[in-house]
Amino acid sequence: MYDSAEPGGNPYAPRLVAAGQTFDVIEVDARLGREVVKHLRAAGVRVGPVILDRRCAKMGFLVPVSGPDRTRLRDQRGPSRHGLGAWVTFPPPRGGSGPLVWHIAPSENAVPTPLGPLDAAIARAAASLIEHD
Repeated sequence: MYDSAEPGGNPYAPRLVAAGQTFDVIEVDARLGREVVKHLRAAGVRVGPVILDRRCAKMGFLVPVSGPDRTRLRDQRGPSRHGLGAWVTFPPPRGGSGPLVWHIAPSENAVPTPLGPLDAAIARAAASLIEHD
């Protein structure tokens, strides 16, 4: 479902993939994203593929397509949604050590992270980080 390799293409190259068709991406600050993953796992939620952009210190959670009516704040501090009409750069499917990598790589049976638990985990993780700063 999330295999971004093109037949005959370079298996170590990133791929540009259209969002809003089989997935959306919720992007957060990488520090927050790591905490979100911990909260999701502690709650027993199956975490889908997660992109880590080391250069921009951002993490992108692949989530189900939510449609054009679901809006999110798009400021620099909070989560942003990349859906229909957006393009997302997928890391190389076969590993790599560059600035764009899979924090949680897709697998054959990968499913997107559910939005409800993700939203709740973002809120809990943000509150947790504020308490510890």
